[in-house]
Amino acid sequence: MSGVLDLFLAQPFGAKSLLQRIFGLALGDGIRSVGKSIETLEVKIPEPVFCQKIKNYVSGSDSVKTAIREEAKAEHVDLVVAILRSDHIQPELSSHQVEQAFNAYVAWNNAVENVSQEATFNNLTDTNSPRSTTRCANQQSSSPSPNNSSNSARANGTRK
Repeated sequence: MSGVLDLFLAQPFGAKSLLQRIFGLALGDGIRSVGKSIETLEVKIPEPVFCQKIKNYVSGSDSVKTAIREEAKAEHVDLVVAILRSDHIQPELSSHQVEQAFNAYVAWNNAVENVSQEATFNNLTDTNSPRSTTRCANQQSSSPSPNNSSNSARANGTRK
């Protein structure tokens, strides 16, 4: 066991250990992947000033980040919306740009709610699900059948 640990933790000639190299490669790949995602999203966002403001937030001081997070929590809005309308971070957005960002946030929330409501509705009306099949079978067996004389006799209040 100690031999394996020595292998991973050894620093030959002052170089990085094998474990440091593994972590470095894994973290580097993760960072490159996130960077590619960011670049892809930057192309899709019509206002470059939005991206710049978010970059400035990420590289900003911890006190500003904490203040913006608390503001978002107090106002029950998404952190991105709070970042974009914040005066603590440059560049400042015009009122139209802030309105555009907030409207996009509201539209996103409505779309998410509609999808979840639609999924709930589909689950309730799905006739292929085992629950609804059982429910339909129970309803059919408990409903009086015109061909079943005992059911019709019970419905009339008479006994057979």
